[in-house]
Amino acid sequence: MSFLVVSIIFCGCLSESVKEEISSEPLLDCETTALVSYEPLVDGENSHTIVANVRSIKLNESSEVLVFTEPIDGTFSILEYPCITNCSRSVFGNESFIAPLRLDAADFDGDGKNELVLSDIGILPPSDEKYGKVSILTINNSSIVDEQIIIQNIGRVACAEAADLDSDQDLDLTICEFGNTNGSVGWLENLGGENWTWHKLENKSGAIEATPVDIDGDGDLDIVSIISQLSEEIVIFWNDGSGNFVQETLFNANTTYYGMSGINVVDYGNDGDKDILFTNGDVLDGDFPSNENFWDYHGLSLLENMGGGEFQYQKLMSFTGAYDSAIYDIDSDGDDEIVVIGFRPTFGGAIFDDNDPSPNIGWLDFIDQSWVTIFPTNDIDIPLITLEVMDLNGDGERSLIAGNHDVTNSTDAPKLISISANYNITCVEN
Repeated sequence: MSFLVVSIIFCGCLSESVKEEISSEPLLDCETTALVSYEPLVDGENSHTIVANVRSIKLNESSEVLVFTEPIDGTFSILEYPCITNCSRSVFGNESFIAPLRLDAADFDGDGKNELVLSDIGILPPSDEKYGKVSILTINNSSIVDEQIIIQNIGRVACAEAADLDSDQDLDLTICEFGNTNGSVGWLENLGGENWTWHKLENKSGAIEATPVDIDGDGDLDIVSIISQLSEEIVIFWNDGSGNFVQETLFNANTTYYGMSGINVVDYGNDGDKDILFTNGDVLDGDFPSNENFWDYHGLSLLENMGGGEFQYQKLMSFTGAYDSAIYDIDSDGDDEIVVIGFRPTFGGAIFDDNDPSPNIGWLDFIDQSWVTIFPTNDIDIPLITLEVMDLNGDGERSLIAGNHDVTNSTDAPKLISISANYNITCVEN
């Protein structure tokens, strides 16, 4: 059984139609000389380093900070800003926290300061036990002033995101109940007076994220969700503007060991609409066939928004263990690349093919109208699971930040790192 924070147990087989689609070869033949390095942002403190999520949030309209969760420690942290290396942080926890997984921020009471939305998964191994909860936290400097528990005693909560989903001028919450064999995707309607109603939109286990976004440009917020476990789907819930949703599956892998892992809604191509990048790369799937290679299944894919509710699927990159993606100019050439990190742990019994070229970081570079896959020759010897991009020190330059998720580590390997790269590339047409 997988013990990753959002890991899962699978069984099934991949249809030939999907398997044929997931070959990914660059259109150019490129040779690269890559050097990837990192600086520690938060030290490991001689303890197990298990970061579940790293994210930039706003405490108010002008104050952006970096936060990260440590579910086994039962805490989350806010880095002091500005930060360069070995950043100071405030650590938050209380007796009601079990396993904090993810944070969001929004102003629920209209005082100009954002409260924090905490998703507490409750129990790390896949389980249908009812330990999950969602809280709204009011913080002041380094302490929690108030905790309003929105919902509790439900399945393993993987996400809760603030948004006005019914156009009534208050903030509701999307919610992912990951569970194990049971679960759901839905939203919590804010009725005022600390009263909330839970609307379940889909009763499937394995919901990782439920992102509120106006993906069709009609002025209201839809919900884009990535669902793993027995489904392995990207699903959109179209909103009529009043909180009534119609469900549509945009992608289904037709296998239970596809390993869905992360989603990123971006404007791919800078054409003014919202597209969906998603990774699949859970190497801890318990039923992955011993005669198959992760490389043939895992990677980064795109659902390109073609307008009118139509999306076009494309596999962009094969990558064993692909877990999160970010848009970032990693080579400092003035153009953004698509960076992917791979979770390749030393625990859990995953067997990697010696011929697999995947390190634990790579990127796609758009060269001469083609996406070229770049794998650095040296990788970062840390199991990475979560990415964020943020200006950490106020100099106007963004940093690429990754979180370490290694339950076997008892050394001082850093919890958070800032990644940089230098490389030369020479390409010829195939």
